[in-house]
Amino acid sequence: MFGMLLLPSCASAASKPAAVILAGNYWDGVSDGPLGAAEILVVDGRIAEVGKSVARPEGARVIDLSSKFVMPGFIDSHVHLTGGARFFANTMGGNDASLTLNGVYACGQLLNNGFTTVRDAGDFSFAFWVVPELKKAVNSGIIRGPRIVTGGHMISAVGGHFDAAGLVRNGVSLEQVSVVEGVDGVRRAVHNEVSHGAEWVKIAGSGGFMSPSDGPEDVSYSQEEMSAAVAAARDIGKHVFVHAYGDEAVRRAVVAGVRSVEHGSLSSAATLEMLAQKGIWLVPTQIAVVVNARATAEGHVDMSMPEYVREKNAKFSPRILECAGNIAKSDVKLAFGTDLGTFDFSVNGATEFAEMVRNGIAPLRALKAGTSAAAEMLELNAGVIAAGKNADLVAMPGSPFDDISATEKVSFVMKGGVVFRDER
Repeated sequence: MFGMLLLPSCASAASKPAAVILAGNYWDGVSDGPLGAAEILVVDGRIAEVGKSVARPEGARVIDLSSKFVMPGFIDSHVHLTGGARFFANTMGGNDASLTLNGVYACGQLLNNGFTTVRDAGDFSFAFWVVPELKKAVNSGIIRGPRIVTGGHMISAVGGHFDAAGLVRNGVSLEQVSVVEGVDGVRRAVHNEVSHGAEWVKIAGSGGFMSPSDGPEDVSYSQEEMSAAVAAARDIGKHVFVHAYGDEAVRRAVVAGVRSVEHGSLSSAATLEMLAQKGIWLVPTQIAVVVNARATAEGHVDMSMPEYVREKNAKFSPRILECAGNIAKSDVKLAFGTDLGTFDFSVNGATEFAEMVRNGIAPLRALKAGTSAAAEMLELNAGVIAAGKNADLVAMPGSPFDDISATEKVSFVMKGGVVFRDER
């Protein structure tokens, strides 16, 4: 049960006994719609067979989900595991121990809600690498959590989106390993992040809403610097993903050849077409950006936010809403992301599915974004129910093709053949 964050034992996660899932209805992550009733054989953490009737190895556990809808486990390509409400309430007072505790809580919440894989989009430790340690803890079975793809710190220019020095009073210095400038600086930062466990490299290509010293249309790095970062990552076999809101930052990321753009919430239709033509992924994080823009446009101002955040929200909300409509009309490749950690993990990230649909994205496209498409972007053997794929499965009471909010009602979670939640 979710109430216990620690696994019963490391051995229970390692044994992975064979199981036969009886699905009342299922979707495989790639088809145009539900595929009806099926049986799914899971052996050694992977899907071995899918069909109307599958083999039943001796000792296999039969899991009756005949009243449920089964689909691949969700993939969130943009979270901040070390963040959350406690971090932003005490940015300067938190230490790496508190960030680790944030991450343990986040991992439990995410897995409970059906997220079997996540990509961390920025470690909130200023001088250490906490997320790789969380990954080790999950992999060893010490804590419950999704499969973690690490993204290191967000490499940022001085005064840029991930430079927290602006939050510190004058005369106080702050050690930050990822605040760099110049071609040599960004190359060194890329190598440093990877040497400490980053599997992807995150760049702050623009400013943002929650950073005090820049705005979402500000551009943080020159084309030369951005291209140097991507080249450095490529030379050591890593992809780059870029935080970028405005057109110019997105365009520089496209020219540099990044794998994915995060947010892109002020992109023009022409820039979205560039992304589509180049095959660059967009992770639109709409519950983090569009929900707030809509509320602001309707006059619901969150007075708990700093004044500089409220001012930027008021200025850019109309364009964010326009861009959300353009994303729905575009052919850009979409991967699911929430930006959880910039707000609290008590929020169910699966609400991103419904928000995408509310903004005009077709349910099938949204569901693929959180399963097979995200797995393709992250180059993972997941996101699809088919022989040979990781046995990452979730079940819910109804079909998300009939009501997309069904994704928010997960009652069964299997990751890598191990059942982590079972409330049938």
